[in-house]
Amino acid sequence: MASALVVQGLSKSFGALRAVENVSLDVAPNQVHSLIGPNGAGKTTAFNCISGFLRPDVGRIWLNGQEVTRWPPHRLASAGMARTFQITKIFSELSVLENVALAARSRDGRNLQMWRRANHCAAKEQAEEVLRTLALSARTDSSAGQLAHGEKRVLEIGIALALRPAVLLLDEPTAGMSSRESEHIAALIRKLSSRVSVLLVEHDMEIVLGISDVVTVMTQGRIIASGSPAQITRDPEVQAAYLGTAEPEFVS
Repeated sequence: MASALVVQGLSKSFGALRAVENVSLDVAPNQVHSLIGPNGAGKTTAFNCISGFLRPDVGRIWLNGQEVTRWPPHRLASAGMARTFQITKIFSELSVLENVALAARSRDGRNLQMWRRANHCAAKEQAEEVLRTLALSARTDSSAGQLAHGEKRVLEIGIALALRPAVLLLDEPTAGMSSRESEHIAALIRKLSSRVSVLLVEHDMEIVLGISDVVTVMTQGRIIASGSPAQITRDPEVQAAYLGTAEPEFVS
């Protein structure tokens, strides 16, 4: 089966600083592939290059067999890639349903016109289906700004899902959450992998090891290991990086 996302030889520098160096990833369909590493390892820079928010200096990217290197985010979204961010991005003044429906509407190629016109189209039905999947139906009419932090993170995932992606990039989805909220997000990610491939950046190692099919480890902009959670936990170079014996990193 063809890979959902392939990254080959990705590199990115900022002046004399090499933030990402020769990074290659292969994300299989319907798997959770986690990208981990100490602070400053280059994970977020790699994520931003893959999702079109930064242009890589070198390297190539394929999405569902189509080369998408250096495509901008909106074009990648149309091709089947969606992402979330470390800082939650939602429309606080709109309802939960409206947030998700507007994303569905944009995916269908319609502009974000006033809600009273969007409210009667297929986008509403698509949004309701996403909210059922995420167990957010009870909050349909709630203002997004009034949601608890954990619910806002789930809503952001819902907005991304409304774009109907083949590959979902999640950037630290459990940041700032309680243990209970983190466990809920972890279970949700595992559930979603049955319908979408997931590339995950996450600092919570318990979550990473519990839900990942493949774990790739970065330090100082380079990949030092990639394999199953069991293989990664036994890798001496990974253990050294996480125990602080590797040199310090400077780019997140």
